[in-house]
Amino acid sequence: MSVANPRDLLLQLMAELLWIERTLYSDVLPKLHDDSHAPDVQLAFTEHRGETREHGVRLEAAFRAAGAEPAAARSATLAAAAEQHEQEAKQITSPTLKDAFHCMGAMRTEHLEVALYDAALHLADGECRKLLEQNRREDAKALERFSAIAPRPPEA
Repeated sequence: MSVANPRDLLLQLMAELLWIERTLYSDVLPKLHDDSHAPDVQLAFTEHRGETREHGVRLEAAFRAAGAEPAAARSATLAAAAEQHEQEAKQITSPTLKDAFHCMGAMRTEHLEVALYDAALHLADGECRKLLEQNRREDAKALERFSAIAPRPPEA
C-alpha cells in the first residue's frame, strides 16, 4: 500500500490494528486462556477476548467512517512477539509463574496497541476518531487489569 498522505497513513495504522485485534481474538487470547491456571487470570483473558471482538467491529466501522473499506495488514511486531511468547512459555514449569508470564505478555501487547491507537489518533477525526478513542481507552484499562492481577510468585 502506497502512503502518499495523512489519510493513507491512518488507513495503514488501522489495517495493522485490525489484524492485531483479529489475531488476538481468534488465536492468541484463546491460547493464553487455555494455558493459564488461576481462575481470575482465565476470566480476564475471556473477558478481554470479548472486548477484543468489539474492537475489531469498531475498527471496521472506523474504516467506513474514514471512507474506506476495512482491510487488515499483518503486524510483524505482534507476530514476532506472539511467537516469542509461545516459545518461552514452554520453558516455564510453575503454574503461578506461567500465569504471571501470560499476564506480562498481555501487558506488552496492550502497550503495543495503545501506542498504535495513539499514533492513529493523531491522524483521525470525527466518528473515526471517536471509535479509535473508545478502543484505546478499553485497551488502557486492560493493561491496568493485567498488571493488577499478574500473580507475584514467591522468590525462589
